[in-house]
Amino acid sequence: MEDEGYQPGDPGYTFIGNSPSEKFSELAVLHRKEAGQLRERAHEAEAEGRAEEVKLLLDVAATRERRAEELEKAAQGEGDDPSVSEVREGEKEVLEAYVPPSMSFIRPEDLPPATVPMHMRPIPPGKVDLAWAWVKNWFKW
Repeated sequence: MEDEGYQPGDPGYTFIGNSPSEKFSELAVLHRKEAGQLRERAHEAEAEGRAEEVKLLLDVAATRERRAEELEKAAQGEGDDPSVSEVREGEKEVLEAYVPPSMSFIRPEDLPPATVPMHMRPIPPGKVDLAWAWVKNWFKW
């Protein structure tokens, strides 16, 4: 019995909803809208004399614009998936800033002395063992 809907190379599943290119273009529109809102807030902050806030808002708006351009390129099929490239860039930053773990907050002199747990210590000799050792000691001479 052969499946009528199956085509060679077909993964066997479909996603419900829009295609990835449509999703990327929708995200690009949202990023551009957010960049516009950030610029409006920057103009309001500039009118109130908050220079640092203006610079920050304009920087974030420029970042949103760049992200929108990446998403539009991905929607047109010219670039890779922007979320994947963003994750890869984040991995590079993490690997460059990696510091191996160390216990520098504990100094060796602050550690307690090493001891053997009670269940691993040898059993002390009993009276019979001590008497036997005393007798054996007489014959070593």
